[in-house]
Amino acid sequence: MPPNSLETPITSYHLYWLARTNHLTHQALEYALRRIGTVPDIHAWRKFIDNLLLLLGTALLLVGIIFFFAYNWADMNHLVKFGVLQAGILGIALFVSWRGLEFISGQSGLLAAATLVGALLAVYGQTYQTGADAYNLFLSWAILIIPWVLISAFAPLWLLLLVLFNLSLILYWEQVINPYVPSTELFLWLFLLNGTTMLAWEYAHAQGVTWLQNHWLRVIIFSATLAVLIIPTLQAIIDLDHGRYRNSLFAVAVLLYVAVTALALWYYRTRRHDLLLLAACLLGMLIVITTLVAELLPLQEAFSWLFIALIVIGQATFATKWLLQTAKTWQLETE
Repeated sequence: MPPNSLETPITSYHLYWLARTNHLTHQALEYALRRIGTVPDIHAWRKFIDNLLLLLGTALLLVGIIFFFAYNWADMNHLVKFGVLQAGILGIALFVSWRGLEFISGQSGLLAAATLVGALLAVYGQTYQTGADAYNLFLSWAILIIPWVLISAFAPLWLLLLVLFNLSLILYWEQVINPYVPSTELFLWLFLLNGTTMLAWEYAHAQGVTWLQNHWLRVIIFSATLAVLIIPTLQAIIDLDHGRYRNSLFAVAVLLYVAVTALALWYYRTRRHDLLLLAACLLGMLIVITTLVAELLPLQEAFSWLFIALIVIGQATFATKWLLQTAKTWQLETE
């Protein structure tokens, strides 16, 4: 039984269609768009500016603490170094417990405290010269802030944790396993980490987790997942053209890139409409196809560069038209 159209949530597509069919005036359209949150009103702008200034102030405060230590390092004894950082973490933690995590100020405070934990570990390593590899710092930092991340329900703090795990994996690979060149195995492990995070995000988003509705977090995670597959794919194209195809995992990376791109194009076009992520997929395809064409052509000839320019223009034109057609299709589906 089809759902009652009166119970279907209104979207901007519906409103624009009503305006095109002369059922809504320009003033009514603007008012309706503000009511559903598509066009921010004065209160939304004020909240955005308040949150932006709060996050900017938090970032500047943390940068000031770091530069304070860098400038006065030689003149500070161990007690002062550790005391300042520990007092800062304790003071921020008390503020967060008093303010509460339901407010952006409390969440920003928890992010600041988590950042100071990393500074405390760095000071500890520099003071006592532990000789530990850099990946130990980032991995310890990530493990210590996991309880705060779990209770925070704050997207930037979760992103900080993901960045720390990525840095730990990269540095571990460079300092322990292969200290020379990042290999395909590293990119596959990074894909496993970021791809699993992306799947978890999509699942939690589908379950209606409110704090995961931030679109920018999905864009960052998806871009990282796609990038760690594009890099070995480009390397495979270059090595294959020069007869240096020695790593069998190149084929795995290429197949994963093709599969992930195809799946993302299907999913974000038919299931969860997202033009920005579709554009990211098309941009990756443009980079890969252009690299492949460039490797097959004699770049010493002038016509090769002209042909590559035409290939890029053609791909960009096709991608633009396809995205516009996709947006039009979505709009027609809502009518």
